Formats: sequence, structure tokens, C-alpha cells
Amino acid sequence: MDRVFDRVLLARHFALSLGAVAAYVFRGELRIGYVALWIVGASATLNFLAYVFRTRHGMANLCMIASPLIGVGGWSALIAVTAGVSSPFIAGLWLEVVLSAMALKLRGIVLVGLGSVLALWAQQLWLGMAGRWVAMSLQSGFLIGMTLATYLVTRRWSHRQAALSQESLELSERLDVLTRQLEDERVVASLGENVARLAHGLKNTVHSLRGFVSLIEPKLVDQVGSPAALQGLRSAIDDLESLALDTLGSRPRGSAGEGPGASARARTAEPTKMAPGAIPPAIERAIGEVAASSPGVCWETKSDGVCPRLSLSESSLAEMLVILMRNAVEAMDGDGRASAETWVTDREFHVMICDEGVGFARVDAARIFDAGYTSKPQGSGYGLFLARRIIEEHGGSITAQARPERGVMVEVSLPVLAPPESATPG
Repeated sequence: MDRVFDRVLLARHFALSLGAVAAYVFRGELRIGYVALWIVGASATLNFLAYVFRTRHGMANLCMIASPLIGVGGWSALIAVTAGVSSPFIAGLWLEVVLSAMALKLRGIVLVGLGSVLALWAQQLWLGMAGRWVAMSLQSGFLIGMTLATYLVTRRWSHRQAALSQESLELSERLDVLTRQLEDERVVASLGENVARLAHGLKNTVHSLRGFVSLIEPKLVDQVGSPAALQGLRSAIDDLESLALDTLGSRPRGSAGEGPGASARARTAEPTKMAPGAIPPAIERAIGEVAASSPGVCWETKSDGVCPRLSLSESSLAEMLVILMRNAVEAMDGDGRASAETWVTDREFHVMICDEGVGFARVDAARIFDAGYTSKPQGSGYGLFLARRIIEEHGGSITAQARPERGVMVEVSLPVLAPPESATPG
């Protein structure tokens, strides 16, 4: 039960008690004897019972309705035995209108106000209307005006409170988002520092490897008779050095020496045209990489044949999809059927990855995208976190839910940069 309603009940009880004291003190002047005490006593007793039973299961709503009825009825009875419309206890009806604004909804204020007017007329009709028409009209007009004013003030206050609540909710949601982003930035910063150390160590190792290759080159050429092995080793060392330089930011991204990923990123400048039903290159690339390491999983693909421009490069999209697909493979213990489906709707590119694994039986579904959370003994807990970061940084979203039959379906949505072009046979 609301604390405000508790206070209203106590205020009504206190007012009725004051009415009882006043009726007793002025019983001689009012010529009512002790009948007013009986009325006040009965009303106060009923109101006290409403206060006592307000916390009982199923009694709260009944007490909320009964309490104003008890108040209006008690004050009307006092008015009836103390000179009718001229009674000083008519102030009790004004009090009921005010209390209704504190504990009831807008409709309740109207009902209490109209009930007070009807109760006033009912008791006066019982006493007789001779010479009372003007007083009744004035008192009724005052009660109606007071009810209207109370209604308008309460409605304005309610609207303001609703607006404040909505604003508070929005601020709370924004604070939650900012808190999560701040935590993500902290995690990414920590990861970035570790990656930088790794890349720096890798660069030093590459220099050492070049030196060792120079030392063993004469012997290998004499024994093998062909420099092909050394050529492959040098190529691998060059790739490692390129990766280390890219990670450390020693040259601009997209430069001529960037490596195989440069051409893939450059292709995002124009939309890709595919044959009807063909899957986007990034999906095909990710499936090929995952299938090579997990041949026991059979992948099914489906597409609407549309490959729009995205702010996310093809290589980054493939990287993110590899994370999701490997999670699907691990959920099936490397054996089963999985699917990848793409489609475009409402200027959004959608990718759905489905598996037939154990679903969320081993994990907390609400935390799977949190940094550091993992259910795998050898897992780092950063795969799905990084996938979410990549998607959200490009204005997209990712959701995961259990499939009706078995497994999990993960849906990725990314905004397109331009209206997608339907595929045409190439």
C-alpha cells in the first residue's frame, strides 16, 4: 500500500477525532447531545479498520474505495444533525476533496467531489429545503469549483511527474549505455596495450629471424640446392613484420604495403553485384576459414542476393563472422549442421548465424557479450565482446536467442550506406 494513502487514512482519522472533540465541546450550543459522538465514533472505527486491513492481501483496493466513502458519509451525517447546510462540519466535505487529490487518481477526485455534492443535497432533502435553496446552491457551487480546481492542479502535477519519470528513465538508460561504453573502452584500452606489447615483441623477433636466416642461408642452399624454402621463410617473415607494423601504427592503413587485406577493404567503396541467391564475399570467406578448421560441420547458406555498401569493411565483417561461426562450431563440439543467412530490409543488412548446439544451457544468455565472460575452459571471454564492439562502432546491433528446436541463432544488423542494389547475373 502506498505511504501517501496511509497518511491520508491517518489524516482522515485525525480529522474525525477533532470532529468528535468539537461535537462534544459544543454539544450544548449545537443542541445535538451525544448523537454526534456516536456518528464520529462509528466513522472513526470504520476508518481505523480500513487502516488496519489495508495491508491484507486483496483488501488494499477495497480499503482505498471504502475510506473516502466512510469520510463523506460521516461528515454528511454530522451535517444532518447539526443544522444542515449551515453546519460548521461542512468543512469536512472540503477536506475530503483535498485528501482525494493526495491518495486517489484523477477520476477518484471527480467521484469524491460529486459524491460530496450529492451527499450534501441528500441530507438537506431529508431535513427539508425550505429557505435553504440559496445556501445549498452556494455550497454546491463551492464544492464543484473546489473539485475542479483540485482536479486541474492534480492533473498538471501528474503530467509533470510523468514527464520527470520518463526523463529520469531516459537519463538512467543513457547512463547505463555510457557506463557500459566506458567499461568497454577500459577493456579495449587494456587489450590494446597488451597487443602493442605483443606487436613490439613480434617486430623484434622478426629482426632476429632475419639475422638467423642470413646465417643459415649458405648451408641450406648447399644442402637443398634450391632457394625455394628460404623464399617461403622470407615471405612468412615479411608477413609477420607487416602485421607488427600495422598493429603498432607505423604506417597508414590502406598503404601500398599493407598486405592482402588492403584490396578487400578497398572493395567496400562500391557495392558488390552477385548472382541471384549468391552469398556476400565476406560470408563466403568466413565460412571457408571456419570450414577448413572444422570439417565436421556442414554449413548451409541462404541470401536474397543483395550486397549493399557498409561502413564495415569486408575484412572486418569476415573477421566478426568468423568469431560468431567458431562459437557456433564449438557449441556443437565440431559436428553438426549450421547455417548463415543474409537479407536486406529497411536500409539494414542482416546476417543470421544458427547452430544446433546446446543453446544457453551452459551459459548466462544475458552476459555472453560481456568482456571476460566465457563458459569454455580455455576461452578468453573476448571473442563475442569484440564482435559486439565492431558491430556497435559501425552503428549496428547484435542479438542472440535460443532456437525453438535446438541451438542458438545470432542476428547481426548493420546500416547500409546507400540503397542496396539488387543482384544481377554476372
